[in-house]
Amino acid sequence: MDTTTESIKNLLYPASSRPDLKDFPCIIQAAANDRVVTFEQFEKLIDSAHKGLADLGVKKADKVMLTAPNSPELAAAIAATWRLGAVAIPVDFRMTLPEVINVAKRISAAALVASSAVITDFEKTLAPVTENGAKILDLASVNENSQPLPDVLSSLTPDADALVILTSGTTGMPKGAVHDLKTLVENLEDWGDLVDMNSTKKGLLPLPLSHVFGLEVTFVCVITGACIIFTDPASSKSFFDCLPKFKPHILVGVPTLYSAMLPMDPKTAGLDNAEVLLSGGAPLPTSLASEFKAKFGKTLNNGYGSTESKIISLNLGGPSESVGRSIERAKIEIVNDKDEVLPEGQTGEIRISGPMLMKGYLNDKEATAQVIKGDSYYTGDMGHMEDGYLFISGRTKEMIIVAGNKVFPSEVEDVLRKDPLVKEVAVLGLPHSKLGQIVKAIVVITDEEMSKKLEGSEQDKKEAKQHLAGQMKEYCKQNLKRELRPMDWEFLPAKITLPKTAIGKVDKKQLVHA
Repeated sequence: MDTTTESIKNLLYPASSRPDLKDFPCIIQAAANDRVVTFEQFEKLIDSAHKGLADLGVKKADKVMLTAPNSPELAAAIAATWRLGAVAIPVDFRMTLPEVINVAKRISAAALVASSAVITDFEKTLAPVTENGAKILDLASVNENSQPLPDVLSSLTPDADALVILTSGTTGMPKGAVHDLKTLVENLEDWGDLVDMNSTKKGLLPLPLSHVFGLEVTFVCVITGACIIFTDPASSKSFFDCLPKFKPHILVGVPTLYSAMLPMDPKTAGLDNAEVLLSGGAPLPTSLASEFKAKFGKTLNNGYGSTESKIISLNLGGPSESVGRSIERAKIEIVNDKDEVLPEGQTGEIRISGPMLMKGYLNDKEATAQVIKGDSYYTGDMGHMEDGYLFISGRTKEMIIVAGNKVFPSEVEDVLRKDPLVKEVAVLGLPHSKLGQIVKAIVVITDEEMSKKLEGSEQDKKEAKQHLAGQMKEYCKQNLKRELRPMDWEFLPAKITLPKTAIGKVDKKQLVHA
């Protein structure tokens, strides 16, 4: 049996494939009083979901949409979907009803898997989904009482469609990136080996299973015999409470989460066993990496990947500004606008090739053709290579062109964050009649006195904004090139937090439309 086939078996039959692990903890659900599910219990949950979906008539190539907070039952339902040769489509559990119905219709879902709360709340209004032929499986019906089902491995087609992950939708309606089981598992093997995942390790996950990073971290633990701890994705406090309680070896988060850890006491933070602290989903500010290292003595391990490519690089010892070297089977190149490969040190678009790439966007050949050319994925991200390490400059779609000068929001944000006045910041581009675009900075301030003025009378607000703008402009003169300096400022009081996406990065779409 080759390693990929063995890993697929470990994924779908986590206990019977490895009897020695059957009593080991597989999943701990912190949001349910630290409920522990062993590998044997998890396999029984998969058996139950398998039977439930089969009883609904789900068959090969059918699309199964899943929406619920992280739980062992949700993970089991995803694995059960793969056993049936069907396509799992996990979506953000915070989606509104119209969004759920819209996605279910767009993908022609054969079944909807949801928590009891969702089904109860949406019972009457889910009619548009069920009228379209979709059946509903309540996750409450998934339990450990199901009888073992016959092994289906021999009937599986590992390179058939198995997973669709929705993009964040930064350029409109979210697209669905299609992946197969074989390349998913190969990708898990590649980066799981890099971080030495095994049955002695515990991972802590605050990200939802609807996010590619959250899904990969969960199932890399399952195939390697490690234990994954689900925090409550809607509560950062749950993450902080779990750290000293479980002392995980692997942490996964976005930069804002690690930033929120800085006030913690290093002696009681719970990082005693932490070996790898993966940061992804958004650029990791160098100032945050340095401050975290100084405070806790731990290195934040920057990584890079996308819904379309899965995880393709990890920084496990290189320069802190880098997102690391490519994992096995991934090839990273930097190209110019003529599609010519650039030498190290020169900035261009990041192009990726390898088996970990998506097969394409679901039902969208035109969008697929824009990013998949030949066997390569054109990321839309700009960067350069140094000694085999990848450095990200920013996204081409977020680039601000000021009088012909290219400005990436992240390079401005990283500098502004170093000012003690700045609690949070987001940088956007605004149209300008003469310069084409100018840089706008939205800043949540730390100053309590100025915060009170921003919430006061119109005169107080005006005075506060003038004072703050003067302070920030002076700071920018000392620290930023002219074209990088914001020409438009918006200041928000300290009690405000910038809107975030499901994984905790600043949601600039909301800021643009605010």
